[in-house]
Amino acid sequence: MMSWSSARLSGVWGACVVTALLMACGGGGKPPRPIQVQPVVTREVHPVLKGTIGSEADLRGVEPILVSGFGLVVGLNGTGGDVLPENVAATMERTMGLMGVGQKDSFRGTALEGKTPLQVLRDPHTAVVIVQAAIPPGAPANSQFDVIVKALNASNLEGGTLWTTDLRLGAPAVFEAVQARAIAKARGPIFINPFSERGHETEGVTQTTGRVLGGGWVTDPFQLELVLDSNSHSRARAVVSAINSRFPQGPGDPMQTARGRSVTDAGGSIALHIPQRYRREAPEFLALVGHLSIDYTFPEQQAKRLVDAVKEEPVLAEDVSWCLEGLGNRVLPFIRQLYEYPELAPRMAGLKAGARLGDSVAASPLKQVAKTGSGTVRTKAIELLGILDGGPTVDVALRELLEVNQLEIRIAAYEALVRRVTRIQVERLRSMIEANPDGPKVSPTRLEVLAQERWPRRNFQGIERTMVEGKFFLDLVPFGDPMIYITQQGQPRIVIFGDRVDLIKPTLTSGLGDRLLISTQVGQDVARVRYAPANGGQPITGEVPADLVHLIEYLTHESTPEDSRPGLNLSYSDVVGVLDAMCRGGGTLAAFATEQDRLKAQVLAASASRDQVERPEKPGDEPILLHNAAQVLQPDRPREPKVPKIVPIEPPAKK
Repeated sequence: MMSWSSARLSGVWGACVVTALLMACGGGGKPPRPIQVQPVVTREVHPVLKGTIGSEADLRGVEPILVSGFGLVVGLNGTGGDVLPENVAATMERTMGLMGVGQKDSFRGTALEGKTPLQVLRDPHTAVVIVQAAIPPGAPANSQFDVIVKALNASNLEGGTLWTTDLRLGAPAVFEAVQARAIAKARGPIFINPFSERGHETEGVTQTTGRVLGGGWVTDPFQLELVLDSNSHSRARAVVSAINSRFPQGPGDPMQTARGRSVTDAGGSIALHIPQRYRREAPEFLALVGHLSIDYTFPEQQAKRLVDAVKEEPVLAEDVSWCLEGLGNRVLPFIRQLYEYPELAPRMAGLKAGARLGDSVAASPLKQVAKTGSGTVRTKAIELLGILDGGPTVDVALRELLEVNQLEIRIAAYEALVRRVTRIQVERLRSMIEANPDGPKVSPTRLEVLAQERWPRRNFQGIERTMVEGKFFLDLVPFGDPMIYITQQGQPRIVIFGDRVDLIKPTLTSGLGDRLLISTQVGQDVARVRYAPANGGQPITGEVPADLVHLIEYLTHESTPEDSRPGLNLSYSDVVGVLDAMCRGGGTLAAFATEQDRLKAQVLAASASRDQVERPEKPGDEPILLHNAAQVLQPDRPREPKVPKIVPIEPPAKK
């Protein structure tokens, strides 16, 4: 069968022959005008990938987008209000004036009430910051991302909250400079790295630099664009049809997934919209689009060809997996041929495609890999179990993995269970909303937020979740040895593994630069707490039940007339710092791990993995290990526990 490119070339050659014959015959009249022929681009791709969108088109707009702006931080502990560059000060005064700062009755009950813009800039409890972020490629409207804040006139951003800030393309621009397009906003409490005091700083995070976790959101998303190699209206229509057939417009989608451009674009450009259901999986969606087959006439034949190819050449595993997923559920019988394939790469290609297509048959072989695999293959299998339905046996298998004495395995199992319980909660809420058609309408984004706010422990996944004072999620995972896990990007979370984790008795722990002291005594069920505020206020003393959950709630709670329970109203980063100090000082038996520790563990596991080997060239040859960095990497030296300072603690005042 002649390919599309060959047919096009044949037609061009035929036209050239006819033109030459006419000229040779000396036909009368005006000479024919030359026909402009667009060159046909032929890419060098593996034969099995020919006919996919990625083999005939480029995707534009997939690079991370730099956005920035000048923002205002309030709530500092007297560390702000320093001198600003004149152009920045003028910019902020104008911005606050447009916001209504300084006008009568504006911002009642806030830090800006009754102040002029100039007074706000000189206030030691406020600071001007540069806000920066890299928006992920293809991020749709309302998708969230982390932002970085850098102080311009403050020595410390601890305790600060970023007010709503417009984020524009490129570097921040001062007043009277050309203002770029605003495509996002940011606001929220600032997370300061609590480990900087002991030399374990996260890159880019210091006392004058911090993050707002999940604090940015897209307001005006960039348009993704597919540009075909060859200008052809018919080919562009075929690509649009293939994309929209595979990704039809669903709930929350304002438009079709793919739309052809106008005639002025010569037919080679296609606008691409990320569907709502892929809002948190934009890279996966883009990979799928690139591997979609433009011609869906015989998907079963294509699937057989793909399966045969990956068996013959396992190096194609990643591409073949996306291609098989793009063909949809009709080709599951062919995908299942790979589930028990003896060679690892083809097997994982099939399991990945099957799991992402929701094939419950993939659950059993995935559980086997999750239990007995090694390196990143094992964590990948656990991740795939998180997106697969597969029934309650999947939850049981993941709960068992929570007790494995490997950090990356425990966290991967926890994240998989979080994904499963979130999906169940979303479906439950959606059913409740659909059962009441006269009730309020809830967007898919809002529905997901509601589904993550609170989980009772009685759920089958076994994870209990509460939102603590609107500052972070507290997840209780009553499996395995005691451990505290801290997230440092996205939604702030503190995760406590193990059943009730009590404080050690007796012990004395200091934290927050010795402004906080926590002591326990043998025979007492409470811990005594003494806290000296950073602003030099009166020290606060109190008692709290001697376990981690009650301690976290006490550290975070803000006493109000509506809820007069005692508390210190500490920020997320302060609470993280206290928990780290307790673990290092022997105040609890729980291990302490951060998201950064998990990433390091994953890298080490990948380096030490012997799963990826080069296939022998001839029968009887020994497999060749591609790399084994574990042989040259030196393990991290064990961290010596910090001995807490012994400081006299005053007994709590009698009530």
